[in-house]
Amino acid sequence: MLFESRWMSQKEERYLILCVDRDDDLGTKARVESPVVGRDQAVSAATKLALADPEEADANAIFAAVRKYDELKQAKTSCEIAVVCGDVDRGFEADRRVGRQVAKVLAGADYSGVVLVSDGGEDEQVIPIVQSLKPIVSVQRVAVKHSQTVEETYQILGRYLRMLIFDPHYSKYALGVPGLILILAGILTVTGHEFDGALAALLIIGGAFLVRGFSIDRTVAGVLHRGPTGYIRFVSMIFALIVVIVGIDSGYLAMTGDTFVWDLVLANPSQLMVYGGTLVGYMLKGSLNLVWAGLAIYFIGALLSHIARDSIRWRRDAYTLAILALLYLPVETFSAFLVSGTEQATFLLISYVLLGLVAVFLLSITLYPRVRTRPSTEIE
Repeated sequence: MLFESRWMSQKEERYLILCVDRDDDLGTKARVESPVVGRDQAVSAATKLALADPEEADANAIFAAVRKYDELKQAKTSCEIAVVCGDVDRGFEADRRVGRQVAKVLAGADYSGVVLVSDGGEDEQVIPIVQSLKPIVSVQRVAVKHSQTVEETYQILGRYLRMLIFDPHYSKYALGVPGLILILAGILTVTGHEFDGALAALLIIGGAFLVRGFSIDRTVAGVLHRGPTGYIRFVSMIFALIVVIVGIDSGYLAMTGDTFVWDLVLANPSQLMVYGGTLVGYMLKGSLNLVWAGLAIYFIGALLSHIARDSIRWRRDAYTLAILALLYLPVETFSAFLVSGTEQATFLLISYVLLGLVAVFLLSITLYPRVRTRPSTEIE
């Protein structure tokens, strides 16, 4: 009788075969909503993912989960299969979404444990999350087989190189940061040496890395794709960038214009602690008008673009322009205070800062609640 009771208990066990796609390739590439529950649904999802990207490892993992499901069914073991997804940005949001979807699937039936099928790597980082919801009785790792020929090895390397160049998650680090470093190195070289061919190549390569690394080309294409409003936004961005760069250069010339202070700091860098505020004041004073004009051009372009699209976001741009106007006098007075440090400049600085804070406070309590209220489905 005791043996029969144990046999009945073992027969009633039910397992969940779980496949985790932590970076949501299933949703971003195949447009399949998760969680996916059931054998036929899992096969359909894996097929769509394989057709969207034949080299995607998550498709192999889902097919491996289906095979495990068939094996357990053939062994007369009660089970179900499910695929859950995280988020394309990985991290906290991906893990939270995986936890919610696993809990939702587990709530559908009384499972004894989980059989986790994974292609390794980041997907196995969710093991503690699944373990906290239901015991993991088995972990099946899927390794994609490749030929060892030189030709296919180069194909694999080419695939990962394309990921480094075109996948925004990796390109910002693989290309964007080195590109920024190269541009900074080129600028520093320009300030101290003659412009030559090697320097031009350095700047061009750095600019290309920066544009591709941070997907600036795709951002510009997306802006222009909006039609006339996109062109308004793009032209205002270009003019704003030019004006701001000229403003920074003007500030630099103003900072180096006081040859006494500048030469003193260059000769003895320890004097920077004494005259650093004065140099910053000259920099602000010389660049303020143009920098503020550049920012105003950018936000005016955004304002006109949103008005043309009949978007409620124009309120936010108008609010930003108002804040920009209110901050002008305090910043100008602050630069004068850093340069002269007189009692009059100190009094004006305190007065303008207090008036600016009051004005910003009044704007915030009257306009900002209206600026924030906008339809959640509106596209930027």
